Amino acid sequence: MSPHATSAPKRDFPNGVYCPLVTPFLANEELDIPAWEAQVLRLAKAGMGLVLLGTNGEASHLADEERVTLISSARATLDKNGFPDLALLVGTGGGSAHQSIKLAVQAKEAGADYSILIAPGYFAFAMGKNRQALKEFFVEVLDKSPIPVMIYNFPGAASGIDLDSDFLEELSEHPNCFGAKLTCAGIGKGHRLAAYTQTPAYLARHGPFQVLPGFSDYLIPALVSRQTGCITGTGNVIPKTIVKLYKSATAALRSGNPADLQEALKIQDIVSTADWCIVKAGIGGTKYALDHFVQKGLGGNPRKPLPPADDACKAMVEKGMKASIAYENSLP
Repeated sequence: MSPHATSAPKRDFPNGVYCPLVTPFLANEELDIPAWEAQVLRLAKAGMGLVLLGTNGEASHLADEERVTLISSARATLDKNGFPDLALLVGTGGGSAHQSIKLAVQAKEAGADYSILIAPGYFAFAMGKNRQALKEFFVEVLDKSPIPVMIYNFPGAASGIDLDSDFLEELSEHPNCFGAKLTCAGIGKGHRLAAYTQTPAYLARHGPFQVLPGFSDYLIPALVSRQTGCITGTGNVIPKTIVKLYKSATAALRSGNPADLQEALKIQDIVSTADWCIVKAGIGGTKYALDHFVQKGLGGNPRKPLPPADDACKAMVEKGMKASIAYENSLP
């Protein structure tokens, strides 16, 4: 726990599947709060955990006051609709340790329970390979954040900075570090980190630690490797399917029944195809999928310079998501 934290989070962060919400914008690129609140509630009802203001949420496009509005409105929506215990994991990565700490304080005041922190990529040319500089950045934020911090490893959004398992194991010993999201698709990295953090000895001295791939297309292999769930942008579109996959896979691993595993693999096949489609479609394509398949305006527009889905992307989404949308709509 950070020395700046006044108390442990009142909401738990259980193992499971989480969705980094897209932030809906109107045609004039202003926030669409009704659409935001509708998506927050839709995902909560589906059993999906919530991640706000991440890469999918276009966090780098948001002003501080917009961040506060989005966090506080999400918290209020959950509280008044019967989800007061559902935690909010909120992106607080800034260009410096100082800014990241400020964003974490702001997020807590607005209603966040946990923080997710990416390496600052702007000066990657100057410090991206400087292990000591990177460690000092993360440790300073971990020391001073008023809420527990998840490390976010996404080389594509951090100018190529890729944190290895040795580095993540070091950070995992910090008392205010509660997990890592791996949007590097490193199944071996995730396995090593899970092997380190899921042992009885580690858990006894530190407490729970999340190891979460940033994709759902290999959720079953990740769970076999003792990773604890995933954070997947595809959850914006097919949340019930991904929740069912997680429940089916964990039940199969507990039972050891090959028939149960085969049933889970059928769902994994559907999710893997959908996840790859959404990865190729990007943020604009994810927003189009929400607008096309779920509710017009639920995805909304991206902010420039991100482009909206073009005709080729729309056609790819409509074809690539067809089977998963049919399965999603078959679920209660």
